[in-house]
Amino acid sequence: MLSFLTEARGADASTTGKLLCNKAAYLFMRATSRTPQRGWHTSARHWYRYPFSLFGEVLWSRQLEAWFRAENEAAMESMLHENNYEPVDWVAPNKGDVVLDVGAFVGWHTIRAAKLVGLSGRVISLEPDTVNRRQLEDNLKLNQITNCSVVPLGAWSTPHDNLGWYTEKSPDCCRIDVNKSASSEGIKATTIDDLVAEIRLNRVHWIKMDIEGGEVEALKGAARTLRDYRPCVFVELHDTVQPVRELLKQYGYCIKREAFDASPEPHGWFVAHSL
Repeated sequence: MLSFLTEARGADASTTGKLLCNKAAYLFMRATSRTPQRGWHTSARHWYRYPFSLFGEVLWSRQLEAWFRAENEAAMESMLHENNYEPVDWVAPNKGDVVLDVGAFVGWHTIRAAKLVGLSGRVISLEPDTVNRRQLEDNLKLNQITNCSVVPLGAWSTPHDNLGWYTEKSPDCCRIDVNKSASSEGIKATTIDDLVAEIRLNRVHWIKMDIEGGEVEALKGAARTLRDYRPCVFVELHDTVQPVRELLKQYGYCIKREAFDASPEPHGWFVAHSL
């Protein structure tokens, strides 16, 4: 109970008061009401939104030890509870490291990595979605992070000017959809190899990748980077377990840790190191 009440606070007394009021109302309703058919998260009376909306407010994430501003539920969940959903501590850069955050969403991994690598290190965050990227850039400013560059591109096996972009499920599930007709709402994509060459990186220590099923194509576009710099790889798997496993082996990588959740389709995480 104490953890629930202290997992976040507002940037000022007014916001903190709203947050505590919301949580008190939420606890009362959970104790006295039936669970909504679609669950509490989708309920209009979830503490994120009732009786005061907390979207757009500046909040503190105790898990991340950082400020953030969320525009939607997916962003709120990520900034408050990311390490409840995935093994984030597997990504372990050191001071001075260079980290590529491929699929940065609203910045949980980016902010954590930027703190770990320090001013002598660097984080390059790829986030092609306009709404997600706006929140990412805002969260970096809120935390005065200066060792991170945000790149408004997706990662793929070949460069593209207008790839289909699927956004209908949830903001944290945006993904490249090559079967969707390209349109003005598509995204630009690059390869990791081309990006590394364009920004003249002479070292890469970590690649973190969470791109909703595009990981095989993105890894194909990172062949030179993996060969030349041998970074550690943390990849979230979306029904791509076997092809990612085979591709990493082909690149001379060994999977050091793996975990899977209870999703209907194979979903989990690999950490791979160079042999």
